[in-house]
Amino acid sequence: MPLRIRLVEPRPPGRTVYDFALLPRLGLPLIARMLAEAGHDVRVYCEVLAPVDLEECLRADLVGISSTTATAPAAYWLADLLTDGGVTVVLGGPHVTFMTEEALDHAPYVVRGEGEATMLELVACLEQGRPLEGVRGLSFLGPWGEAHHNPARRRCSQEEFEHLPSPDLGLVEGNERMTTKPLMTQWGCPFDCEFCSVTAMFSRSVRHRRADQVLSELSRLDAERVFFHDDNFVVNKARTAGLLRAMLGAGLSPEWFAQVRADSALRSLSQPEVDNDFLALMRRSGCRAVMIGIEAITDEGLAHIGKRQRVATVVRAVRAFHDHGIAVHGMFVAGLDTDTASSAEATAAFARRLGVDTFQLMVETPLPGTRLWERVAGDRLLTDDWSLYDGHHVVMRPAQMSPLELQLGVLRAMRRFYSWPAIFRSGLVGGVKHLPDRTFAARPALLRRLPALAPAAWARHWDQVAPLLGSALPSRPRARLAEALWVPALRFYARRQLAAW
Repeated sequence: MPLRIRLVEPRPPGRTVYDFALLPRLGLPLIARMLAEAGHDVRVYCEVLAPVDLEECLRADLVGISSTTATAPAAYWLADLLTDGGVTVVLGGPHVTFMTEEALDHAPYVVRGEGEATMLELVACLEQGRPLEGVRGLSFLGPWGEAHHNPARRRCSQEEFEHLPSPDLGLVEGNERMTTKPLMTQWGCPFDCEFCSVTAMFSRSVRHRRADQVLSELSRLDAERVFFHDDNFVVNKARTAGLLRAMLGAGLSPEWFAQVRADSALRSLSQPEVDNDFLALMRRSGCRAVMIGIEAITDEGLAHIGKRQRVATVVRAVRAFHDHGIAVHGMFVAGLDTDTASSAEATAAFARRLGVDTFQLMVETPLPGTRLWERVAGDRLLTDDWSLYDGHHVVMRPAQMSPLELQLGVLRAMRRFYSWPAIFRSGLVGGVKHLPDRTFAARPALLRRLPALAPAAWARHWDQVAPLLGSALPSRPRARLAEALWVPALRFYARRQLAAW
C-alpha cells in the first residue's frame, strides 16, 4: 500500500549572508521524485522556503529528515517530536552518515552516504514488511534497541547516475518563492581539501549527467536564473564547454551562477595562460558570476589544506573573469594553522586589492567525515554544540591565536570589506561603467515617483523601491540600472546581515 511520506530539510541556525538565497539542496527533491514515481504520496519541506507543517508530518507514515552538521540539533529535535507522536522517522545526510550512533538516539533508521537507492529500498521493505538486513547503506535499531549497521552501499556508478531522474522542485513546498532555480550536473570532486566533506560523502570519483539530460531539465525549469549546484562545476573543461555550447544551440541560456576553481580560467595546470575562449563561452552562455574557493592568501596556507592551487593563479583568474564581464564571489577561510591574529584582516585587504565583487570569510570548521576532523577531534574542539558548526563560529582551538582573537578578527574583516565607503565605491564604479547615458533620470514618470521613492529608500524599504523604479523606467534603462547596482546591493545586504548576526 502506498505510504504518506514527508521529507524535511531544516533551516540552518542563526542569520547569514545567504538568507536571501532561497535554494534547497537537491537530495530530497530527487528522492521525492523517485518515491512519487514508486506510487507514494510525497511532499518536501525546505525551511528556507516554507515552514514545516508539523500537523501534516504527524499524519505521515514516514518522515525523512536530511541533516548537515549545523542543522543536526534541529533535525534531532524534530525527529524526537515526531517519534514521540508515533511517526516513523529516518535520518540522512552528511552529518548522520559520519555520526550514525548519535543519530540512532533520535530515529530508528539512518541512511548513510548517497542515499537515493537506500531510501527506496527501505521504503519498499517497510511497505511490504520485509527484513532490513539486505538494505546496504542502512543503519537501524532492532526490536530490543540494538544498533545494526548494514554494509556500506557502493558509490553510484556513471551509468547509474545517468539513470537517476531529475529532482522535482514542484514537490517542494514554497517552490514558487525561488527566483533562482538550482540544477546539478555532477556528483563528487577530484580534489581533497582537508576541511571539505564533499569527497567523504560523494567520493573523488566524479559522475556527470549527459548534456541532453541537463538541457531537458533546463527546459522544464523555465528559469530566468539558474544556480549550478555542483561543488565544482568545471571538472572536465571539454565536457563543460560542450554543455555550454549545447545550451547556446538549444536557446537555453538563462543567467547562471556556479562554483568553480580559480584555475578553470586557465587552459590547464600545465598551460597557465588564460583560456579566453572558454571564458568567452561562459559569458555568452549566460554566466553572470562565479563563486571561487580561494581559501588562503599564501601559498603556504593553500598547501596546508591541500588546495593544489597558488596565489598567483587566483590573481590571474580573477582578473580574467572580470575582463570577460563575469563577477567573482571570493570565498576564504580564517583560522588555518598557518594563520595568526592579523590574518583575517589581511585576507580582507587582499580581497579588496584582488577586486572580488563580494567576499565570504568563514571560520575553519572541522566537520565529521573530513580529514580535518580526524586530525583535531581528539584535543582541539571547543564545543559539541553542532549548531555552531556553521562556519561563522570558532569551534576549534586555533594554532597561533586565541579563539576570541579569531572570532573578533573575522567580524572586523567582514565589516572592513562591507564598509559604507566600499559599498558607495562599487555603486560609483557600476554607474560609470553601465550608465553612460543618465538622461533617463529626467523622465517624467520617474520624477513623478520621487515623492514615494525618496522616503522608501531612506527607510531602506528596498521591496518598495524596486517596483517603483521598475514601473517608472523603460526596459533598457531598467536593465542598465540593475546591472549597475546589483553588486552594491549585494554588499549592502551582506552588511545588514552581518550587523544582525
